[in-house]
Amino acid sequence: MALQARAAALAVAAMLALSGCSVVVGGRAVGASGQSGGAPSSPLRHPTARAQDLLLQTGDDTPFGAATAMPLSDNYFTTAQPPNCEAAVLFENSPLRPPGASEHAESAYRFAGPATYGESVDIYADPLDARHVVVDGFIAIAQCRGEAFGMTRDGKSSSMHLGDVDTSSPTAVVWTMTQPGWTCDYGLAALPRMVLLLSACDAKPGFPMADWTSKRLAQISGRTA
Repeated sequence: MALQARAAALAVAAMLALSGCSVVVGGRAVGASGQSGGAPSSPLRHPTARAQDLLLQTGDDTPFGAATAMPLSDNYFTTAQPPNCEAAVLFENSPLRPPGASEHAESAYRFAGPATYGESVDIYADPLDARHVVVDGFIAIAQCRGEAFGMTRDGKSSSMHLGDVDTSSPTAVVWTMTQPGWTCDYGLAALPRMVLLLSACDAKPGFPMADWTSKRLAQISGRTA
C-alpha cells in the first residue's frame, strides 16, 4: 500500500510539473505569477562557444553583486545523507545532470559578503528532451523528505530541509534547502543541447532564483544563437 501511494504521488508530481504548475514539497508553494515567466525555449544548435565560455565571468553582475570566478572549494557538498537527498543537496557531481555530455564546465564565485554561488554548464551533441530533464529532476528532488545533511571534505553540515519547489517554468525547476542561519537556492534548467545547474547560498534568504535562472538561460541562448 505504501509503495502504491508513493507511486501515485510521483505520478501526480510529474503531471503537475508537466503542466507548469507550482507545487509544495516540504514547504509553501511558490506562485507562478511574477516569477520566471517563459524562459527561452529555442533550440541550442551546435554551439560555437565552449562550455567554459557560457559560465559567468569575473565582473559579471548577479543578484549578489559583481562576481569573481574561482575554483570550487572544499565547502561544497560531495555527498548527502540520506542518499535520496543527493539530488536536492549536491551541486558538485550532481545526479541531476543527464549523462553523456560532450563538454562540462563549472565554477564557483565569491562576493564582498558571505554569499557563495556556483554554476555548471553541460553541452550535449545529441538533443535532450528539455521538459523531461526538468520533470525527472523534480521527481528526484522530491525524494528528499525530512532531515538532510550535506557532507563536505571537512565534515557534516547542520540539518537542512527541502523548502519551496517551483516548476512554473517549462524549462526549469528551482528549489530551496534551508538550515538555521543559512539558505541555499538551486536551479536546474535545460535547453535541447544544454543543461544549466545553479547554486546560491547566503545567510539572508530570498535569492530570486526563478528570475535569475530565466535570465541566465536567455544570456546563454544569446551566446549560442
